Amino acid sequence: MHKMMGILLAAALVWVVLSTGEAQQAQKTVHFKKLQEILPKIDLPGFTKGKPGGETSSAMGMSTSEATLTYEKSGGDDPPTIEVKIADTAGIPFAQMGAQLIGTREFENETETGYEKSVKVQGFPGTEKVDNSEDGKSAEILLFVGGRFTVELQARGTSEVALLHKLLDSMKLGDLAKLAQ
Repeated sequence: MHKMMGILLAAALVWVVLSTGEAQQAQKTVHFKKLQEILPKIDLPGFTKGKPGGETSSAMGMSTSEATLTYEKSGGDDPPTIEVKIADTAGIPFAQMGAQLIGTREFENETETGYEKSVKVQGFPGTEKVDNSEDGKSAEILLFVGGRFTVELQARGTSEVALLHKLLDSMKLGDLAKLAQ
C-alpha cells in the first residue's frame, strides 16, 4: 500500500512540474458561511451538537476555507466526540492535487482491531477507517467532492461508523459539488 501511495505522489509531482502556470493558479475559495450551509442539521441521540465554526483566510496568493461542527457525548473523562469538517482546497493547488488522489483506487485492508477501505457516499469517492482497539476507538470517513472539497468526519472515543454515515446521509453533498462550478 505504501508503494502505491508513493507512486501516486510521484505521479502528482510530475503533473505539477509539467502542468501549465494557468493550472497552478489558485482559485478563489468558497466562503466558510456557504460551507456551513452543507454541515449536518440533525441531532444524534446521546450527543450534544455544538455551534458551527469556520474560517476563510488568504496569504501569498493562496486561500483556504473550512467549516466545522462538533458533536460531543457528555460524561466520563474522555467523552466520545465527532467532528465534521468541510474544506475548500481550491485555493491551494498542491492540497487540491493531494485531495484528488482520494478515490483513485479501490482497496480494503483489515487488521485485528479494525479496517480501512475505499467507499463511495452519494456518488463521491473516499475512504473509511475504523479502529476498535481498547485504548483508542475511532472512526473516520474522508470524501472528495466536486473536484475541490474535502468532507471529513472523525469520531474519537467510539468506533460506531454508522453515526458518521447517518450524518453524511443528512448532508447535501450534491449541493456542495455545485459550489465548485
